[in-house]
Amino acid sequence: MSLKDLQSLITTPQMGADAIMKCALGVRTTEMEAYCTLVTGGPATVQDVAERLGKSRPTAQRLLQNLVDKGLASREERLIGLGGYQYIYSPVPPEAMKVAVRETLDRWYRRMLNELDDLPSKLDEMGLRCQRRAGSQSAARARGLQN
Repeated sequence: MSLKDLQSLITTPQMGADAIMKCALGVRTTEMEAYCTLVTGGPATVQDVAERLGKSRPTAQRLLQNLVDKGLASREERLIGLGGYQYIYSPVPPEAMKVAVRETLDRWYRRMLNELDDLPSKLDEMGLRCQRRAGSQSAARARGLQN
């Protein structure tokens, strides 16, 4: 998420669950749709999710795998007939997802407070680096004129 996206999120008059999930968990809109499909429709196969979302099977597979990778869903292997199997995807309960979002936001907030505390000294350091860089560029230009 870019600084511009974050500023937009912070200043928006109404903040929806989708915006919070996108910011705190790095979830895309389509991944949120897949998560909500699992929450409202219950555990499902890739094919079930593809049909619910109106997406292709490979797209649904990728979305579900992303949810598993981000800790928002789990995958269970179930045996079907003659030694075959299928995967069933289940959502992490919304309450657990809420806890994860809160923890992420709390970590981010603490980090921002630490950065804010260090801001004056970091600005001084940045200013000194800029001055040194400008000085060395001026010296290089002066050497170029002398040669």
